[in-house]
Amino acid sequence: MMRKIVTLVCAALLVTGLCGCEKLDMSKLEGTWSEQYDPTVFAMDGSVEYTFDGNNHYQLHTYDALGGESHDYSGSYAIDLINKGTITINPQMSDFSNVTYTLVKLTSKEMVWQKEGTTYSVGTWGSDYRHFVRVK
Repeated sequence: MMRKIVTLVCAALLVTGLCGCEKLDMSKLEGTWSEQYDPTVFAMDGSVEYTFDGNNHYQLHTYDALGGESHDYSGSYAIDLINKGTITINPQMSDFSNVTYTLVKLTSKEMVWQKEGTTYSVGTWGSDYRHFVRVK
């Protein structure tokens, strides 16, 4: 009897764990994404927009509102959905070069990245934790 109860509990935990795993649909990555946060907590002094082409290439547009300057970069990205569910950004000239992020959320309207090896906290918005909304 005890063995059946243990088996049932293990089966229930397994089902619960598997239901909690959300499969990422990489077709949702393609398009333009603007980095945005709750302005009452974190105000950006510019903008960051990524446009992903679906063929492992992207365009990055940054705007520094304080300096009045904008810059455009292009680069490539690598996706590892099988092992880790990660995206690695490899621009030629960027503060985020060769950094890997776990894709925490990817829907048709919202995307969230968490830098590998870090944990979420409000004080890391814009660096370790990155939040995007779809523009196009």
